[in-house]
Amino acid sequence: MLDIRLYHRRDYEAVRELFSHAQDDFVQSYLHSEEAREDFNDYVEGALTRDLADIQRSYLEHPGSNFWVAVQDGETVGCIGAYQRGHEDVEIRRLAVHRDARRHGIASQLLDHAEAFGRDVGYARTIAWTYNHMPGAIAFLRGRGYHLVEEHAFPHTSLTLYLYALEL
Repeated sequence: MLDIRLYHRRDYEAVRELFSHAQDDFVQSYLHSEEAREDFNDYVEGALTRDLADIQRSYLEHPGSNFWVAVQDGETVGCIGAYQRGHEDVEIRRLAVHRDARRHGIASQLLDHAEAFGRDVGYARTIAWTYNHMPGAIAFLRGRGYHLVEEHAFPHTSLTLYLYALEL
């Protein structure tokens, strides 16, 4: 049985490991140039040293934000953050599911949880950033009704950053 609950400090290592491994899976599958891999590794390292370095402060103590973990059989198999972006938007961040637990609806349940949080807090829309090398994430968001609102190409790399949104 899957339990989605608020993040606790004891989840720190499991969340960091889960996020890192999930990103590694995407890098290995979709980034073929060394330069693109280095750029993406910089993104992952940035996440680990910024908001994921102190999830309590970055999410749970940040007004209008939250962070959850999905636990199955005592193991952390997923995570997701909801981060306040102004008065209208809540940003979905750090959605990750363990490779052995994928394709079982865990990402959908986590996103349902975060979207319900956004509605309860009174946000107008949910936003999510993703990269062109994550076609599964793009298809997932589109399948959930999210639409593309912005795209930013990184000069001198093969990376493009996309912003998707869903009206709540």
